[in-house]
Amino acid sequence: MISHLPSRVRLCSKASFSSKRVVKMHAVDQTLNPLVAGVKPSKTMALTDLALSLKEQGKDIIGLAAGEPDFDTPAEIVEAGMEALKMGMTRYTPNAGTMALRKAICQKLSDDNGLSYTPDQILVSNGAKQSLWQCVLAACSPGDEVIVPAPYWVSYTEMAVLAGAKPVIIDTLPEEGFLLTAEKLRAALTSKSRLLILCTPSNPTGAVYPKTHRAHRDLGRHTADPRTTQSPKARAV
Repeated sequence: MISHLPSRVRLCSKASFSSKRVVKMHAVDQTLNPLVAGVKPSKTMALTDLALSLKEQGKDIIGLAAGEPDFDTPAEIVEAGMEALKMGMTRYTPNAGTMALRKAICQKLSDDNGLSYTPDQILVSNGAKQSLWQCVLAACSPGDEVIVPAPYWVSYTEMAVLAGAKPVIIDTLPEEGFLLTAEKLRAALTSKSRLLILCTPSNPTGAVYPKTHRAHRDLGRHTADPRTTQSPKARAV
């Protein structure tokens, strides 16, 4: 008998009836953390799964849901990966990524983007979703607000929910170039505003925010000026 466990997590107990032992089963508590239970399934993955299922049925399907290229991994990358495996490069690496990789990233940013970074400023992750989720989790507390211009990548709102924050959606219009206007940003800012997720080029619209866009300047004024009435805590991601 597992008597020291509470009944809601007890798998089974034994009870005596005459000379026989009867095993009485108890239901396992399968409730989830409310934050996890409140997360909606990814529509992107649902559509991707549906497309794959239809392809397996022999139907001619072009999947446009998942953000992946329509070509195989280049041969030189495949060969480099195979060579690394043969050399035994299969052990744990530093959490930030290997020094060689971070130096290579710094070189790429310098050569291709004109940006200057040092390896200690580089953190390698499994992808954008992991990095963004960890940023939201680190920055937000329960009750904070995360401003998300729409149309938006479906994961943004669920990241906010998982952090206990409230996503605040601001619609953008085709005639505005799908760009967040300063007026709409001002109207959305409150004392609970914590993050503004500004994606440029935008996924999914492709809209690009110029450096001189009024929404950028307006955000700077609100976050830098302590005299702002609403005193939002917002920071752009």
